[in-house]
Amino acid sequence: MLIRELNEVSREVGEINYDAVVIHYGEVTLKRSKRGLFERILAENLKRFTGAKVKRLQGRFVIELTSEISLEDLLNKIGRVFGVVWYAPAIKSSSLEELEACILEILRSMNLRRIKIDTRRSDKSFPMASLDVSRKLGAEIRSKLGLKIDLKNPDKTVFIEITEDGIYASFEKLRGPGGLPIGSSGRILGLFSGANSALACWYMMKRGCHVDLLHVCKSSLEEFFKSDLKTLIDKLLEYSLTLKLYLVPLDIFQDFSRNVPEGIREALFTLFLLRIGETVAEKVGYLGLVTGFSAFSENEFNKLCTILRFRRLPIYTPLLALEEQEIKDRMRELGLPLRGEFSERFSREVEGDVVEEYWMRCGMDEAVKQALDELRIFRLRLGEEPVEMRRQRVGL
Repeated sequence: MLIRELNEVSREVGEINYDAVVIHYGEVTLKRSKRGLFERILAENLKRFTGAKVKRLQGRFVIELTSEISLEDLLNKIGRVFGVVWYAPAIKSSSLEELEACILEILRSMNLRRIKIDTRRSDKSFPMASLDVSRKLGAEIRSKLGLKIDLKNPDKTVFIEITEDGIYASFEKLRGPGGLPIGSSGRILGLFSGANSALACWYMMKRGCHVDLLHVCKSSLEEFFKSDLKTLIDKLLEYSLTLKLYLVPLDIFQDFSRNVPEGIREALFTLFLLRIGETVAEKVGYLGLVTGFSAFSENEFNKLCTILRFRRLPIYTPLLALEEQEIKDRMRELGLPLRGEFSERFSREVEGDVVEEYWMRCGMDEAVKQALDELRIFRLRLGEEPVEMRRQRVGL
């Protein structure tokens, strides 16, 4: 089964008069008792992303095209909905005879030599089996167009889906992000400081989590909302549409840690961020925190464990399982700028007892309290200006 990326087929979108887009999901179907709930969440997410009516059929969704819908724009939006495994623009027919005529007309305009017919039948009341449909269509194509039926190396595969709502034919399958629909796995808070943490948040979104962000900001608000960090957030918004952003000023930490050696100060800052994140999470009701920590050696892993020994809530670190090149490749694929304000890998190893000693000596509990007093909260929506929220509205 060939599944291609959207940018590979964008030139072909306008060459066929499509009637609908057929959308398939994968992992959702494995959840058994939760399947119906997850399907409803995915349908709602598709509506939010596309603004179109989503029809739910057995094992798939369908969005019917109208003159007001831009197909290319619709395909771009569907490709950012977690839970979608693959999707395809399709022509729709009410009978096999009508479908044959449409397929012959479309294939006649293509420069092809070998063709494959791949049929799936979810409507078991249809009088022909999937294989028989493929054979019948293949015989018509071979007879009238002179094309060879090749199941192993075709120039083009025609995908036929026989549903309770009609018969759909597609000529390309586009790859979706997969995973679980956002909203099916609860809410977590991302400790956001750069590209690594943005990627970690993306992976948690892929597991169905709604992710909000907490950032310790060293610049003014005006500078921050024009920075590369805002570009990273905008990339996440392409997959979530909305999120809350908690901003804490860096100068409070700097005032309390002026006399701390640099290596220890680095670990102290990470613990400072962790403590603020846990406090916000406990007050608002987030299930845990996600960080962009990565560890490419035993030494770095030990440094991470030094900080995590102080945690009170679950800490999710999805990048730990990835090699450095895998992380960079995924960032490039998603268009994440490879820059950020704070390193998420420590420059030197620090013992936990030393971190705790400096924490107490510098009065960092008071620093956390003052930082929370200065906390500002923004509601972000894709394509819109940030809106500052009142603390009472989010439980702080």
